[in-house]
Amino acid sequence: MARMLVIDDNQAVREVLGRMLRRAGHEVLEASEGDAGLALLRSHVVDLVTVDIFMPGRGGLSTIPELRKEWPKLKILAISAADREGPLHMAERATALGADAFLKKPFEARELLRVIGTLLQPPPAPGA
Repeated sequence: MARMLVIDDNQAVREVLGRMLRRAGHEVLEASEGDAGLALLRSHVVDLVTVDIFMPGRGGLSTIPELRKEWPKLKILAISAADREGPLHMAERATALGADAFLKKPFEARELLRVIGTLLQPPPAPGA
């Protein structure tokens, strides 16, 4: 179906997300922080990136603008469990920086796949 990149510092989270996405038929690449994710994107074409907001090294809040700048049409799903500033505020910050959607951990596979399905839908034809 689609090729996706999961950027998260937590290996267990990367494995769970990867498993969910592979079961849905997607190809999955993984990176443990923002710089590693950006490097992968420079050598692989992907349709969608999931990026954790808070990570050591380059976190999501600094990775999202770089993703948007280099790949303007790339779909970006920001993900975070941290409530440092509240989930609504974090969702607003992530989307203001260029994320297309935000999910708060923990979430169920069906919620993740619903959001990804929405993001990957082609835009309606002009005049449709």
